[in-house]
This record gives sequence, structure tokens and C-alpha cells, in this order.
Amino acid sequence: DAHRWAVEHLPGDTPTLLVSPCSSHVLRNWRPERYAAVADHAASRGWRVALCGGRSALERETADAILAAMQAPAVDLVGKDTLKQLLALLGRANLVLTPDSGPAHMANAMGTAVLGLHACTDAERSGPYSDRRWTVNHYDQAARQFLGKPASALPWGKRVEFPGVMDLVQVDEVIARFDAYNAQAGA
Repeated sequence: DAHRWAVEHLPGDTPTLLVSPCSSHVLRNWRPERYAAVADHAASRGWRVALCGGRSALERETADAILAAMQAPAVDLVGKDTLKQLLALLGRANLVLTPDSGPAHMANAMGTAVLGLHACTDAERSGPYSDRRWTVNHYDQAARQFLGKPASALPWGKRVEFPGVMDLVQVDEVIARFDAYNAQAGA
């Protein structure tokens, strides 16, 4: 069953950062080398890193680029799970690193913390509904830079989807959110 499959791939002996790097909106995706830097940081703190995603060429290519840029090993589950198995993985992970995507909301529904990456969409509106402490939100900066007005002047739900908008999300601030989660979880 799905739970047994997830336990087999993510045994409970080590905290797990599950990286789900792709959104169905391509402009919401972060650069692979940035995911790799955060994943390597997590691994250096004793965490297992696993990648998940669907069977599309984009998801495979993104995962391959992340894996190639990483120094630490990672569990590659991209294209290998079913929807039920993905839910089980999301439930077993300690923290899920993802842009605004379906897996972000699925992880949140499973009670798993989400380190959400937001610039195209406002984390206050489309982030994990029950806990946004670990999200990085550059929506207002994106609105000002790409649309010339503050987020408060935009219609509800307006997306700021332009090439390069996710570059506003910096590796060091994502690592800081990971470290804050890790410190809180270890308390």
C-alpha cells in the first residue's frame, strides 16, 4: 500500500526534506542550483533529502539538474510514485520545499510543514493555509518591480508571473527559514 511504499523510501530514522520543485505554472519554479544549495545545507545538518515530482519532461529535467548540482546524495522519487504514494510521502516528510504548487497544499493538508517559495503569488493568499511561518514571500517586491505598484494596489489573486520573478527568492533566506524550522523542530 501507499504508506508502506513511503516508509520503504523514507524510513523514519532521519528527518527528511522533501523537495517538490515544480509548479504547473513554469514561471513559479525556482532555479535548480538554488534548490541544490538548500538541499546540500539540509544534508549538512543531518537531514535526508528526497526529490518528488510527476512524470513530465520538465519535472525530470529539473530533478536531474538539482541532483547534478548537489554535493550530497538525495533520494530520487521523481516520476516513481502514484498520487496516493505522494500523499504518503508528504505525510512522512518533516518539511516540504516547494513553490506555490499542488504538493504545497497537499503537504499542508497532511500536517507537514511547508517551506514555500512565493513571488508570483502572495503567500498570504495562496500559501499553506494553516502555517506560513516557513514561507518566503516576495510578492510585494515582485508587484513593485514587475508591475510598478505595491501588492496592496493589485486585484485580489493577481499573479506576477514574469521571467526572473522567482529570482527574488534568495538561497540565504530560504536556508534561514530551514534553519528556523530545524531549531524549532529540535526544541
